Formats: sequence, structure tokens, C-alpha cells
Amino acid sequence: MKSKLGIHCGFLACLCFLVGQFAGAVALTIMAGYILLKEENEFLRFSALKALVIVLFVSALNWIVDILPNCCTFIDWITRIVNASQSFNSNEVISKINQIFDFILWIIGFAKSALMLLLAVKACKIQTIKLPVVDDVINKYIVKD
Repeated sequence: MKSKLGIHCGFLACLCFLVGQFAGAVALTIMAGYILLKEENEFLRFSALKALVIVLFVSALNWIVDILPNCCTFIDWITRIVNASQSFNSNEVISKINQIFDFILWIIGFAKSALMLLLAVKACKIQTIKLPVVDDVINKYIVKD
């Protein structure tokens, strides 16, 4: 089964996941937009949406995790302004907190990379991995033709 571009649907679905992993959300949004507007293959449409939902979810998660150390720094700054007692070295604590959140961001990035590459390999075979929350959201809110 080929797409309207003449490319095998499995390969095009694989490209969606690879574009999402390596090129980012903007390129994937353009690609998914084309697929949703012009292509009729349900697997291809579902794969494009799955890639887009994963990339947007991970981006939001990264943003949330990235902002938390800044909140800790802000709280430390406020306590210094009001001359709260400092029984510990706050710079050292803030540094450790930043290291923890950097490690969490690394784990999220590694998990996203592994998932996107695994989904790309599966897509080449016209298969997928069931991701309960992502698949349920797509099935619930996207009307199938």
C-alpha cells in the first residue's frame, strides 16, 4: 500500500517518528498536517498523530521539569530577601537540586529516543506498540473516516 506521494505507507509512518525524534515538533507538525489532510491510510494517519502526541507530551514534560529548579532558586532568593536564617549552604543545595533535575531530563530524553526509534522500526513493518494513554486519546478525539 502506497501513499499519494508514491511512498510505502510503512516507510512514511517510520519517517514521522524519525522526524519527531531528530527534526522536532515544527517539522513533525507540518508532516502530520499533510498526512492528516491528504492521506487516506488509517495506519499512516494514526502513526502521524501518535508521533505528534508523543513529541508534544515530552516537550510539555520537559518544560515542567525544567522549571522546577528555577522555582527552588526563586524560593531561596525570597528567603534571602527577608533575611531568613540560613542553617545550610543554599548554593550547594540548589546545585544538588539542579543535578537531580538534569538527570531526570536526561532519563526523559533517553526514554523518548528509545520509544521513537522502536516505534519507527515497528512502523516499517506496519505494526505499532500500544501506548494506552496515547492510543486512547487519539481514538477518542479523532474521528475515523
